Amino acid sequence: AASDVYKRQLEIEKKFESLSAWKGFVSVESNHRKTVLLLARDSYKHRLDLEKLLEMLHLEFSTNEFPDEPFDFEGMLDSEILYKIVEQDEIVADLYSELLDKTDPKLVSSLSGTEDASFFYQTLKRIVEDEKRHVRTVKSLTGNITRVQ
Repeated sequence: AASDVYKRQLEIEKKFESLSAWKGFVSVESNHRKTVLLLARDSYKHRLDLEKLLEMLHLEFSTNEFPDEPFDFEGMLDSEILYKIVEQDEIVADLYSELLDKTDPKLVSSLSGTEDASFFYQTLKRIVEDEKRHVRTVKSLTGNITRVQ
């Protein structure tokens, strides 16, 4: 169900914001920390947007945390760390794009109790654009980072 997808995405945003962002931040050189902070900041904004969306759709927040996945950046280049972090953004962008294409405005109106479903589509479109921007940013950086032997 669509509500389960939103709840799962909220959990993904929470996990990224706390675990991978922090481990990534302390693992990269200082000149790449700004990029990790940008990703974490946007992830936090997405979390707030998703919480607001769930409220507007009158759906309950998930109380189930999904299990921690290990983020082991030991021995990785900055480019590899950044890319590993942003892999989730590619998946999220694809998922939200699918939700945008497949979610019937009548369902959104029914859940929210309002005829205007634009809030739903605008929120998801903005998140998709952010996630795609993250991927572009990291890919442009990773082309300039080389392993020092």
